[in-house]
Amino acid sequence: MNRNRRQRLQLIDKARRLSIGRQGELVGVSRSSFYYKPVTQSRLNLELMRLIDEEYMLHPWLGVPRTTTWLRKDKGYQINPKRIEPLYRLMGLSAVGPKPNTSKRGKGSQHRVYKYLLGM
Repeated sequence: MNRNRRQRLQLIDKARRLSIGRQGELVGVSRSSFYYKPVTQSRLNLELMRLIDEEYMLHPWLGVPRTTTWLRKDKGYQINPKRIEPLYRLMGLSAVGPKPNTSKRGKGSQHRVYKYLLGM
């Protein structure tokens, strides 16, 4: 019985005498996966993702805080970073630029550490 999960879920029938949990055990899927319905993105999230994508193409160095400020001030959305950060992760985006602790030596690294001179 070499079937994928979707095909095995179709074998479960509510009208049968066996419980759904037992049927799931027999076909090798959990009972919760039988009831699971995928959650779709809201219209607002889709619109925000479109705007974020357009802005990211123009300014890839902007992170979540600056993008949130841009959406608030220029576009008029009343949102906070907690809504934007998951969208960034979902879209696979991150600000292009140096990350924290770039002047520290990595684990097992033999590279020379250079002093950060721009902050002086």
